[in-house]
Amino acid sequence: MLKQLIHNGIIIPEPPAPRGLVIRVRGRERRLTHKEEEMAMAFAAKKDTDYVQDAVFVSNFMADLSAEMGIDPPLSRDEIDLSPLHRLVDEERARKEALTKEERKALAAERKAVREELKARYGYAIANGQRVELGTYMTEPSGIFMGRGQHPLRGRWKEGASYEDVTLNLSPDAPRPEGDWEEIVWQPESMWVARWKDKLSGKLKYIWLSDTAPIKQQREENKFDKAIRLDAELHRVRERIEQDLHDERPARRRIATACYLIDALTLRVGDEKDPDEADTVGATTLRPEHIMLHDDGQVEFQFLGKDSVEWHRTIPLPDQVRANLAELKENARPSSGANDGEGRGLPQIFPDVSSRTVNAYLSSIVPGLSAKVFRTHHATMAVERSLKESRVKAKDPEYKKWQAASLANLEAAILCNHTKKDTGNWTKTRQRYAERRDKARERLARYEDQVREQRNAVAALRREAKRREEEATTPERAKKVRARYNKRLATARRRLTTARDRQRRAKDAVAKIDAQKRIAGEKRVWNLGTSLKSYIDPRVYHRWGQKVEYDVLERYYPATLRRKFLWVRAADDGRRKAADDTITVRTAMTSDLSAVVALLAAIKEEHPELDLPLSQDEVAERYLPLLGGAWKEALIALDDERVIVGFASLGPEWSAEDGDYVDVVAYAHPLHETEALGTRLAENLNQCLATYAVQFPRKNLELRPQDETWLAAMPTLAEALGLAEEAYDDEPTAED
Repeated sequence: MLKQLIHNGIIIPEPPAPRGLVIRVRGRERRLTHKEEEMAMAFAAKKDTDYVQDAVFVSNFMADLSAEMGIDPPLSRDEIDLSPLHRLVDEERARKEALTKEERKALAAERKAVREELKARYGYAIANGQRVELGTYMTEPSGIFMGRGQHPLRGRWKEGASYEDVTLNLSPDAPRPEGDWEEIVWQPESMWVARWKDKLSGKLKYIWLSDTAPIKQQREENKFDKAIRLDAELHRVRERIEQDLHDERPARRRIATACYLIDALTLRVGDEKDPDEADTVGATTLRPEHIMLHDDGQVEFQFLGKDSVEWHRTIPLPDQVRANLAELKENARPSSGANDGEGRGLPQIFPDVSSRTVNAYLSSIVPGLSAKVFRTHHATMAVERSLKESRVKAKDPEYKKWQAASLANLEAAILCNHTKKDTGNWTKTRQRYAERRDKARERLARYEDQVREQRNAVAALRREAKRREEEATTPERAKKVRARYNKRLATARRRLTTARDRQRRAKDAVAKIDAQKRIAGEKRVWNLGTSLKSYIDPRVYHRWGQKVEYDVLERYYPATLRRKFLWVRAADDGRRKAADDTITVRTAMTSDLSAVVALLAAIKEEHPELDLPLSQDEVAERYLPLLGGAWKEALIALDDERVIVGFASLGPEWSAEDGDYVDVVAYAHPLHETEALGTRLAENLNQCLATYAVQFPRKNLELRPQDETWLAAMPTLAEALGLAEEAYDDEPTAED
């Protein structure tokens, strides 16, 4: 739960500047208003896309544009002449294409500078004493709703939010950001920064803390921990479902059958969607036409799942499940509170079974269990099995490890039905792989020839050496011949070893291309990113990688997910293991300042030479993170009675002649400067540094204090941080 949330609000994008455009509408000239112009230009920009060939897309847009113009009946596409706007679109594209490389670079640099300035002001928040990134810091601008798949609202105009639409989430100690906001609230149980209602769908939209925020990382870890708990209780859950499949009560049989499908088929629940979405379904919103019971015991499922992705599979099911499905199909009726979009009012196999009732049923078996946990568990188990079956070893080349990771990811994507549209470029892609393989085979052939040549050269040299030694007339002469040829043989063997190394690398290069081609072919209709991001416990990959000496997080996961899963290394590498359970280290917050000042005052009495801040404002200014300021993080150490006995601060960065460093200070109460306290503070400071290094990559990022006077006063802490030796390098010795 949040204890503190401070930010500067968010950005509301301004609409494009008006141009005063005139077009012909139903044969008459019309000067467009600012809003009409914005809408018409957005549609004109789609002129060369498939969207303008989509009758639903065009009809929806024309209806909204007509309403804005006050025209009834709505315009058809042929009744509005957008050619002047099309010319503007073409001219703008031509101008961009005509830019020189230098002009493009200059514009890109200008845009980057603006982005960085905006991000510095709006892209961060102070959450529980830590400066964290926001996922985004800008509302969506007005525009045409594109939708996914055959979404019925595609083409509608989606008006962007204004200041008056936005509610901000801020803790009581936060200053009020400028702007005429709808409301400012404090919801510490939530991690959203701002929210507003989408004017098209009616859904609430949110701006969240980024995935790198420690509080979100903890929630992510907890999500996967639930899947681990399910694995331990899965037998009990399945026994209960199996028992209730035979229950005399129809309602209990109905919900047990739905839960069986959620488990066995890795289905979503199905009712967690909006009424205006396309006719997509899940387990609890299946209708009779989505299920076919075959005489051979097979059951065929065919329907559109989330994002209009087809789910089509034929599988055998137990007799009792088949019998229940047959009964449910026969007795199908509409749900009394259906919220299934285009399917509302139609007979359903599981009427009145919703995500709420499913989760309540599952929680009665295992507290806290929900339907979503099954997908996380099953995807993770699929990856774990695939990695184990790969039989990859530490000595194997890296491409084999990458291939094993990819195939495991593919198993999870197939299990969760994460498909994507085939781009149709596979023929060209396959040809490129073939060309790369041919070149790699040519290199391999050359190196194989070199190996044969060097092997023959070694053999010939051995024969020559033997002959020359036999021809020697004296033992001394034979000894000299042997020594000379031993040197020549050593050189020849080195050449043979080099040739064999090149041959091995060339052979691996061919095999690597084959592996890449295989993975590219198998995944071309499967979206591996969704399961990797949301369903596969990254600790499974990380632990396997440690066994086979492959850094999966670094070598397989994309950069955005490496940041999302920063917590994995901390959890699996043992950095969270306490050196002393009686000492707790956490981030310092403004509410801790009075106790921190008391600690620093006690230290000042013992070490008057230290320059310590002795007021809350001074401590906050020197050590705590500030919006718009450089990155800093402060930590406090508490004993078993929750008394602050230690304090440390990390940041900001600073530059010395020999490189860039991160500033660090650490203090302990005179009565508590122990090795255990030093170890705990050092563990947490190094973890903070590692997190910072991933979020903001730097070279040679090391801890080094700008003011080293505290090192002599706190030798135990300095030693724990590995700074003690460095601090005394320049001090005179007894000999000096």
